[in-house]
Amino acid sequence: MIDELRKSRAPDTNANGCWKGSNGHIHVEVKKTNSVRDVRGALLTLAFIIGQEPSKNQAVCVVVETRLSSGRLKEELVRFRQVIHPAIADRIHFLVGKGNPQEHIVNAFSGSMENAPAGFYDWLEELVAKERQDVYAHQLPPRQIVVAALAQLRLWNASPVTVKYLQETCRVSYPTVAAVLKELADLGWLEDSGERGVRLRYLTSGEWMELAREHARQRKVHLFTDPTGQNTPEQMVKRLASLREADKLPQTVRIGGVIGAAKHFPELDITAPPRLDLCVDRDPSRIASILDAGLLRKAKPDQRVALAIHVTSFPLDVSRWESKSQGHWASELECLADIMEMGYTREASEMAHHIALTNKETSTQHE
Repeated sequence: MIDELRKSRAPDTNANGCWKGSNGHIHVEVKKTNSVRDVRGALLTLAFIIGQEPSKNQAVCVVVETRLSSGRLKEELVRFRQVIHPAIADRIHFLVGKGNPQEHIVNAFSGSMENAPAGFYDWLEELVAKERQDVYAHQLPPRQIVVAALAQLRLWNASPVTVKYLQETCRVSYPTVAAVLKELADLGWLEDSGERGVRLRYLTSGEWMELAREHARQRKVHLFTDPTGQNTPEQMVKRLASLREADKLPQTVRIGGVIGAAKHFPELDITAPPRLDLCVDRDPSRIASILDAGLLRKAKPDQRVALAIHVTSFPLDVSRWESKSQGHWASELECLADIMEMGYTREASEMAHHIALTNKETSTQHE
């Protein structure tokens, strides 16, 4: 379904998707916003699109996760229709999402569009879910995606890779990759691989600490509390495994923090995890609600954190290097960043030493 949505995006427009029905097409622009100005911009974009389309085609601005009411959006649409050509005015609509469309609520959208074709709203839910996923998948800065990929390839002792490989795998531009490689070369962190490609050299424990510290700064973290106080990190891990097995949680959700770090470094000197840390590439609130509907976002400094969700991305194909079960754990870099973030500086230093030593020893064994 997601591939179909990508194909439906017209190359000569800025709309997010296009429903192609037998009785006409519906161009859709999705906006996650509280700004009326954003809505006006979307309506204008749709007017340009629909003005070049057959009269049976329509367009709709879908506003999600917003504080704007249906009444306010209706007022904007009325004003907009008054200043555009009458031939297209009635063909432009708005819809507002009720809650989270991914929860498949019946009639999850309301607004000015009436008598939508059968199947349109199911398609629209998929489009909104895809747009939300894309937003969260790219919250890690492109530069950091490349750095993290190079770090993981080093940990896997993978062969040098080309600039093109990094571009395509990390989905970033050539200038981004080139800038990262220049920065790392200036630090002296790149191996001299000749024409074979690029690869990080063996890093010292201090350099791994520096990488993890910067990675923690670049990520988005969302903190959740448990008002009941009943959830333990271990209980949530068991629940997560069951949900993943039942396909209710994405396979890309990975366990980090103290629990994940202990998988990479069994000698980790932390008695019990204070919270569960997860790395995700999509909406953290949605992941938290699936794991436990009672979890709430942390609103006060004195509230205890039960769950920390780090919005990041992992572009590399884990199956090429590790078993499926290993792919359920966050990378060493993520876990190191997690425990540093929690203030376990000594333990992080010990883990960084283990990472540096193990990486070099493993490579020597393979030579």
